[in-house]
Amino acid sequence: MANKGRSEKNIFGGGYTHYDSNGKKVGRSEPNIFGGGYTNYDAHGKKVGRTEHNIFGGGYTTYDNKGNKVGRSEPQIFGVGYTNYDKNGKKISNSDPQLFGTGYNHNDGGCYVATCVYGSYDCPEVWTLRRYRDNTLAKSLLGRAFIKTYYAVSPTIVKIFGNTNWFKVLWRKPLDKMVSGLLKKGVENTPYDDVKY
Repeated sequence: MANKGRSEKNIFGGGYTHYDSNGKKVGRSEPNIFGGGYTNYDAHGKKVGRTEHNIFGGGYTTYDNKGNKVGRSEPQIFGVGYTNYDKNGKKISNSDPQLFGTGYNHNDGGCYVATCVYGSYDCPEVWTLRRYRDNTLAKSLLGRAFIKTYYAVSPTIVKIFGNTNWFKVLWRKPLDKMVSGLLKKGVENTPYDDVKY
């Protein structure tokens, strides 16, 4: 899972300040005067476009200064963060809430611990776990609560410990055991596209 930066809530006036994966400020989004979206600026304060709330289904659509659509963000599973797409509809990243609700971490996929341990969001083990999340956990109240908590906490945990060998070793055996059990129950390990909620 690659770190693609973060967005921090502004203390005064609302909106967000955006940083790249190295912590360098790359821009900001200020709320529109009459609500309903944001005006986007680059790191030098030049207006570069706008982001508007989608009328149906939630999320946002982003436009450049000429009014051309450059992307969209749709709510993730049960409203925890966003999945971001380019103008052609290709998934480019996820934006997940930070642990204390101060903004969003941007990255290239979910299943944070498993992706860290197995090295890819698209590998047989993670496909199995994603199927289990979408087809079993998401169907119950407790499962949805677990998913929501996991997506709120795990990005921060992986950010802090994900590059350490002990963290991967600690989680590898339990995840292998879980994947093995799911495979025995008939959960597939073939390529998988996440369910959109």
